[in-house]
Amino acid sequence: MDDLLLQKYLRNETSEEELVEVLDWLDASTENQRYLDRLDYISNLNILAGEAQPRIRRHTVSLWKRTAQWSAAAAAVLLACAGLGHYMADRILERRTRDMMAITAPNGQSMSVTLSDGTTVWLNSGAKLEYPSIFSRKTRRVKISGEAMFEVEHDASRPFIVETFACDAEVLGTKFNILADARTADFSAALLEGRLKISNRLVGGESFILSPNDQIDLVDGHLKLNRITDPDDFRWVDGLMNLNTLSFTEVIRKFENYYGVRITIDNPEDMPELKYHGKIRVSDGVDHALKLLQITNNFSYTRDDETNTIHIKITKI
Repeated sequence: MDDLLLQKYLRNETSEEELVEVLDWLDASTENQRYLDRLDYISNLNILAGEAQPRIRRHTVSLWKRTAQWSAAAAAVLLACAGLGHYMADRILERRTRDMMAITAPNGQSMSVTLSDGTTVWLNSGAKLEYPSIFSRKTRRVKISGEAMFEVEHDASRPFIVETFACDAEVLGTKFNILADARTADFSAALLEGRLKISNRLVGGESFILSPNDQIDLVDGHLKLNRITDPDDFRWVDGLMNLNTLSFTEVIRKFENYYGVRITIDNPEDMPELKYHGKIRVSDGVDHALKLLQITNNFSYTRDDETNTIHIKITKI
């Protein structure tokens, strides 16, 4: 494919024939799409304001100046151009909705992303979001692995659907937190605003509609409805890790998830039977978090940077 033609495509300056040629080339191979991406500016492509409509308007002005005997032919030309313009826009939109983007929050950090419909998604440490660069006209569908907070832009005609390994969450306009970890089979969803439908993908026909302050958890493959007990659990969007009522094992597991490290306990039989309270600023790092934990627990730890592992040895009193 000629680079000059691709540059015209990126600037939205192709003729209808050239546009068909480029689209056929893009559909032929994913490597072609990657090549086009390397030419840059693909994100600035205006898929619905191409050259077809301006040409139609210019033709309209000139054709109406012709004699009446040409009016039927002019109308046919206009309809053909309009039809081709809509066809090209639909083809571009269809292809763009198939192009999935992926973003992963770095270990020890949270981040936010605004989707094409105006929906804001906050990703907790290590969470991965997959989404199309342009949503379709019927639904808005994304995939999440890890923990994320969604503030969904209302659009009654296009439901917003979040897919996870275990359940799907369907909303029209709402704010909710979702945690989905296929490695540990953990799934939970908590509704802060609006309404939310959760459908179990593991057990057909099992679903719940959540109201504000409802929380749903996956227990032995089934959904269990509860109420939110601690709103501070969702303070991670502010960079805070909530440790309220967690055991030593749960705290260590949370450190693993937030900081992307593996933590082993050499003598688990000596683990303290305590419940912890308070919040930790995630950006201070895992060493700071462990030192805070040492204030109320007697243990030492060593780090193996090659394997990204922290070894904890609990000291018996």
